Amino acid sequence: MATNTIQARSSDQAQTIRTLLDTAAAAINTHHAAVLSSVIAMKEQNLHRTAFGYSALRDLLLSQFDFTHRTAADIAAIARLSSKFRALVEAAVSGSARIDQVAYAVRQLDRTPAVRLFALTPFRTPVPSPFDADTLCATPEHLIAQYCTHAPFKDLQRHLDELAANLAEESELLDSLGEQSLQWIELAEQDNGMWALSGELSSDTGRLLDKYLKTACPPPRQDEADSEGVLPAQPNRHAEALHQLLAGYGTSPDAVKRHGHTATLDLMVDIQTLQGKETGRTPLLEGQPISVAKARHLACEAGIIPGVFNYETGEAIELGRAARLPNQALRRKLELEQREGCAWSGCSRPVAWTEAHHITHWADGGETNADNLILLCRFHHGRIHTSGWSVEKTGPGQALITHHDHPGTDPQAGQAGQARECGCSDWRTDADMDAEHATDEANDVFPTGLYRTEWSPTLKPNLDSRAEAAEQQRALAAIRTARAKCRTRFTPHAKEPAPTKASGPTGPPSSPPSPSPSPSHREPIPAGSPGDPPF
Repeated sequence: MATNTIQARSSDQAQTIRTLLDTAAAAINTHHAAVLSSVIAMKEQNLHRTAFGYSALRDLLLSQFDFTHRTAADIAAIARLSSKFRALVEAAVSGSARIDQVAYAVRQLDRTPAVRLFALTPFRTPVPSPFDADTLCATPEHLIAQYCTHAPFKDLQRHLDELAANLAEESELLDSLGEQSLQWIELAEQDNGMWALSGELSSDTGRLLDKYLKTACPPPRQDEADSEGVLPAQPNRHAEALHQLLAGYGTSPDAVKRHGHTATLDLMVDIQTLQGKETGRTPLLEGQPISVAKARHLACEAGIIPGVFNYETGEAIELGRAARLPNQALRRKLELEQREGCAWSGCSRPVAWTEAHHITHWADGGETNADNLILLCRFHHGRIHTSGWSVEKTGPGQALITHHDHPGTDPQAGQAGQARECGCSDWRTDADMDAEHATDEANDVFPTGLYRTEWSPTLKPNLDSRAEAAEQQRALAAIRTARAKCRTRFTPHAKEPAPTKASGPTGPPSSPPSPSPSPSHREPIPAGSPGDPPF
């Protein structure tokens, strides 16, 4: 009995909410229709230029009135094309169709002259509406107006796409040839060592890349939001996904080859130098000198083929792919033990993006087995190769990552060897280090969690610029929030005049009612704090 009562109450509440939302949606659509009608009249009389001083209707609606960007853009688009698509405009002005549906339709119809002409060309025989057989559509535009009025957005979108596809025929093939002729990519190395990528892709290539990035980097979930409710940015994850794509394809046996080699980078270093001994010799990556620390890190990656040799004899040492990288079965075992991905505490990089790190470097005699390997993402793999970090495997798929404020003292462990008891009390885990640097606002700028102490001198100007831009965005957001609070708090509210008492025969005459405040009147600011800064 109690269950039936609760269900009935929930049903009544849901019906009440539905009625409220239906009423609100109808009121919003009615207001939008009235606004659109006024904007069209303003545009036809050129008042937006002569009276308001704006050439663009969208800029006028955003600057002078409190419309959202989407609403202002949709109203401006319909008003701008009102003289071309009168049937669609009539559907929006009458309130029978939502402005966002009509705005999408007029934009699509105005894309090419062929589509525009077809939409306005009358049918040989009027076509009945698919939603109401008694309604006849004289032109394709009238039929599209029926979709705007009765169909959900996906059906409207599909109808317009089919219309464009039927008109394309051979022109679509010519478009593809033209896109392939216009596409370009430029890749240039910058002074700071990073690479600038720019270009334009054909529609097919762009769709392929977009689908790959969405597959490799699914949109962030709500549970990934920070303390302020902001979701992580995607561009940095997209760049890492592109790296994984290139690195994975370059090591595939099916990859494009040139002179028998795939798109891998060649590292040349002798074994004594790679072990960290003072030899006076410098490792070479693609013929360019790099540091020993960088060489030790790159020698762990799958996309790098190290040529390690004995300097004294000149003999190449057979520490190739099979010796330094886990085979397929071992890699599968490591992934099953680390289903959550990177071993770094709190890292969200998927396991497919991780690299197998030798706890004892293979150049120092470390074996390629499950006891000596841990999976780390590329960023954190690079971090633990910097000074002060140590890794100790504590179980299958588990590792203790610690940092000391002094370099490692074990020459056989390299810069990222096993964690050893050194007797000092300054060690901190990876989670401790992240928590310590979390108080630095600049740490939130970079999705990787780059510490300010890790900013390289070469890239410091670029990192400073990015951090300053993020701080400006925070300040602007705080200003907008404060303005909204002030506007809500100090906006005057109309006051009802106090009723006057009728005077008796012996009482004093009643005083005239006080004049109502003028529209420009502002109530005095109450004593106390005016609110959170900025004011």
